[in-house]
Amino acid sequence: MASVGGAVRRIKRAICGPSQLKLNSGLAKLERVFRSPPVPPELVKAIRLIAPHFDFQPDEASRDFWEAEQNGACWAEYECLRDILSKLPKPMRVLEIGPGLGRSLVFFSKKCGWQDCELHAYEADGKKTKYTINGPRFEDSFCGTISELRRVLDHNAVTNVTIHDAKSVPMKDLPRPFDFLYGFYTIGFHWSLEHFFDEVLTLIGKTGIAVFTVPNDFKAFPRLQEISYRLIEMGRTVDDHREKLLVLGPR
Repeated sequence: MASVGGAVRRIKRAICGPSQLKLNSGLAKLERVFRSPPVPPELVKAIRLIAPHFDFQPDEASRDFWEAEQNGACWAEYECLRDILSKLPKPMRVLEIGPGLGRSLVFFSKKCGWQDCELHAYEADGKKTKYTINGPRFEDSFCGTISELRRVLDHNAVTNVTIHDAKSVPMKDLPRPFDFLYGFYTIGFHWSLEHFFDEVLTLIGKTGIAVFTVPNDFKAFPRLQEISYRLIEMGRTVDDHREKLLVLGPR
């Protein structure tokens, strides 16, 4: 388990203005499926809360960079998961844990034809960023902004999402089972999946699939051996950071 200090140092290394960050050129030039609305101060604040490594301003340069980065991250995930996503049943029930501002809900809805699916988002409003890397479970780790999540989804005409407030709805009480459950840079990355494992297994049942971003040096915990799983290599969008996707469930 990485230390909190290590996580803070990693975040600090990435803090800089958009003009100084280097996007992965191969991903950045791909189609922008996700569209950013204008970035008033409220949205800038929400972005800074979930991504403190982006020192954005309410201007067009920040909006353009954020849109490009968000699409690049989605393309990296989509290319890794294309075969898995193509085999999912439709219509299906999908849950994203920690959608942030909705980039992947928008991207996958458009690329995978999720417009007729039952989409769910598990998020909560927060006031500060409390990140670790593969760290312990915190009950106050929320750093979302539900009003801005709705703004982004509406801007992209994604209307079939039910947002569950994680502060009032325990994860175990979400409707289930889900055909596809995922979390990008949430549990599994900032907070060890081991602390959420029982709930995740309950939510996907016997036939569902779950996917989580994990650190590049991820080590399997003992209970992971209870089910089928695999790791997929993935490149990051900015500064060539590298992570992996952990896929749980039937092949």
